[in-house]
Amino acid sequence: MVDPLHLFRDGERERIRAAIEEAKRGTSAKFAFVAVPASDHYAWFPVVWAGVVALAATGALAILRPYLSIGAGFVVDAVLFVVLSLLFDWWPIRVRLVPPHFKRLALHHAAQRAYAGHLISRDDEHNGVMLFVSLAERHIEIVAEREAHAAAPPGTWDRIVAGATAAMASRGVADGLVEAISACGTTLAQAFPRRS
Repeated sequence: MVDPLHLFRDGERERIRAAIEEAKRGTSAKFAFVAVPASDHYAWFPVVWAGVVALAATGALAILRPYLSIGAGFVVDAVLFVVLSLLFDWWPIRVRLVPPHFKRLALHHAAQRAYAGHLISRDDEHNGVMLFVSLAERHIEIVAEREAHAAAPPGTWDRIVAGATAAMASRGVADGLVEAISACGTTLAQAFPRRS
C-alpha cells in the first residue's frame, strides 16, 4: 500500500506523520489517514463545458454575423469545441470547471470506497475512524465506524471537517490536516482511551 504522505512536502509530511502517531498513541481505537491527489478524474467536464461554450459562441456569431453560412458556423463550432476540449482538459482548469456539489459528491464516494477497502473492522470492535483528504478538492471527509460515531457527541465529526476545511483555505492544507488529525485523536482518546 502506498504511503499517503508521499503527496506532501518533507516538512508537511513530518508534521502530519507526527500528528497521526500522536492521535494513535492516545486511543485504543483504530485511526486511518488516507490522502489522494483527487477524488475523481472529472473527465466529462471539459467536454461538456467545451460544448456549451462552443455552442454559445457560435450562437453569438450567428446573431452578430447572420450572413455567414451554416457550413461556416459548423466549422467554427467544431474548431472551438476541439480547441476548448483540449484547453479545458488541462488539470488546473479542469478541476476549476467542476461545480462544488460534484466535487463533494466525488469526495464522498471516494472516501466510502477507501473506507470499504481499508478500514472495515475485522474484529468485534467497530471503533475505527478514517480521515480522508483529497488534495485537488482541498477538502476532507471523516468516516467513523458504528462505535466511534456513537461515542462522539453529535456533530463532532462535522465540526472537525468544517474547522479543518477553513484552516486548509486560510493557512494551508498541512495546517488543516494536522488540526483535523489532532481533533480526531482527542475525540477518540476521550471515547476509547489507550488500554494499559
